[in-house]
Amino acid sequence: MSLTPSSIAGPAGEHADLTPPDAPGDETALDSSHRPRLTPFVLEYWKSDDKWKALALLAITLGITFFTTFLTVKANQLLGAVTDALVDRQWRALLLAFTASVGVGVVSGLVTISNVAIGQVLDLRWRSWLTDRLLARWTRASEFYDIERDGLLKNADQRIAEDVRLFTDSFLNMFTSLIAVIADTVTFAVLLWSLSKTLEIRLFGSTWVIYGYMVYIAFAWAIGGLLVTHWFGKRLIALNMQRQGVEADYRYLAMQLRENAEQVALYGGGAREHRRLTERFELVKRNFLQIVGRNWKVSMAQTAYGRLFDPLNTVAALPLYFTGQVTFGGMTQSASAFGSLKSALSFFSQAYIGFVQWLAVANRLRDLDSALSMVEARGRGGFTVQHTEQTEIVTSELRLLAPGGELLTVTDPLRFRAGERWLIRGPSGAGKSTLMRAIAGVWPHGSGTVSLPRRASILFLPQRSYIPSGSLAAALCYPSEPTRFEEPQLKEALALCGLARLSESLDVVDQWQQKLSGGEQQRLAFARVLLHQPDYVFLDEATSAVDPATEQALYETLIRRLPRTGVISIAHRESLAAFHDHTLQVIPALGRAHSIA
Repeated sequence: MSLTPSSIAGPAGEHADLTPPDAPGDETALDSSHRPRLTPFVLEYWKSDDKWKALALLAITLGITFFTTFLTVKANQLLGAVTDALVDRQWRALLLAFTASVGVGVVSGLVTISNVAIGQVLDLRWRSWLTDRLLARWTRASEFYDIERDGLLKNADQRIAEDVRLFTDSFLNMFTSLIAVIADTVTFAVLLWSLSKTLEIRLFGSTWVIYGYMVYIAFAWAIGGLLVTHWFGKRLIALNMQRQGVEADYRYLAMQLRENAEQVALYGGGAREHRRLTERFELVKRNFLQIVGRNWKVSMAQTAYGRLFDPLNTVAALPLYFTGQVTFGGMTQSASAFGSLKSALSFFSQAYIGFVQWLAVANRLRDLDSALSMVEARGRGGFTVQHTEQTEIVTSELRLLAPGGELLTVTDPLRFRAGERWLIRGPSGAGKSTLMRAIAGVWPHGSGTVSLPRRASILFLPQRSYIPSGSLAAALCYPSEPTRFEEPQLKEALALCGLARLSESLDVVDQWQQKLSGGEQQRLAFARVLLHQPDYVFLDEATSAVDPATEQALYETLIRRLPRTGVISIAHRESLAAFHDHTLQVIPALGRAHSIA
């Protein structure tokens, strides 16, 4: 059931299917020929209304990062002073240098902790902004329904709930780490350039002089490590995208079993559900083992490469010491600076796995953004739903199609007036429910014009009513807030629909969708109609789960309490004809739906 749908309109967007072809369980129906770039999606927040606060927090974080780099350089200088004081047995100088070194370490630790807290606040602001934006687009009009109906994307809810958190947290960690690495790289490259002085190499009768040779060695080592990591880890992007999908599908299947426990139990379907869950978990296991194997290869390659060049720090500094260009403390300082530069440059290979995990999450969110843009641009397809000042629901000839393009039926122009009661009849599959969806503005397949009264309220009751978890009062008042109605109104509506026994449970929080039987759920939906008193109500097999006597009582109450409400019912039962003064016969395929007075 929903309120009168608002128009669906939005800017045209680019679309993409970035899911790897070997990723079962996370397929999308997005057109892979329309691939939006990732950069604009990442930068959206930094151009939003919150950008100044975000940039201020980011500036503080970067300022602390640069200050930490300065402290690291200072610690490197103090290390050389401590070493020389030890060699020369200058105890006073040693004490002063050691005390200063401890002070630098304490300050560095304190500012690092503060930087983490500030980064977490920035992460929360970005996550909140992106979550609010995606939720607003996903729940606006019928976008969530359009995506599910047309199979454009899987697990949209999981992408908003989980992927957004991973996206913002990982990006900020990588970005701030990258800035720190750049600062450390520049700083220690300059420091090492001055410390490593010159290296003379006699080769083929010539003397070659290399300035800052240790810097070149460090960069060559880092480039080699990155190439090795990429060679073994390039498949991790596809595997991590697949992981998000199969994990989400497994959780969704388990959730379906929990939400439909009674139906499965009555079917005796426990064994079948066990097989389905086991089969889905096999995909999770297979993907997990593939990731473990690939991570193992990457880690082994990185470890072997690192161990192979482990002594490089000291070996690279030895020529300076043996040629007498530096003292032992100077050699220690050079080796330490070389190690710091190596550590900074190793970020690119060490962060490779984290980067590909983030890239997989970013691609999934980009797919969600593309799917939302697609349904926003599509609107209502071939239907035009407009709001006018008239008080009637009027349609042109409506051509209703199935999602695959097959013709369901064609209706003559329709006119529903306030207070009229229409019964829509026809065989199953003729397009009766599709007609209601087209009028509600949630069916894009077909063509025609629907004019809805701007000032009228319209409720749509599907056969299976939606009852959100929470208090019974909130479920009864849906889609309005529970504060809209007084408690006596709620109790009266329940009593009129044969649910008086629930009157004392209005404040009870529970999974009412599972607690109430099918008939009780439909009676609760009728109680919602009595509360909201709409100008028009569409009932799609809304009494199929109740007995004939209850059905008669519900319709009699509806007509008596809301005599000015237009009632349009979709039903198969002949008994309902007595409560309606107009009939619309829907004929499938090449026939035309026509009204019978």
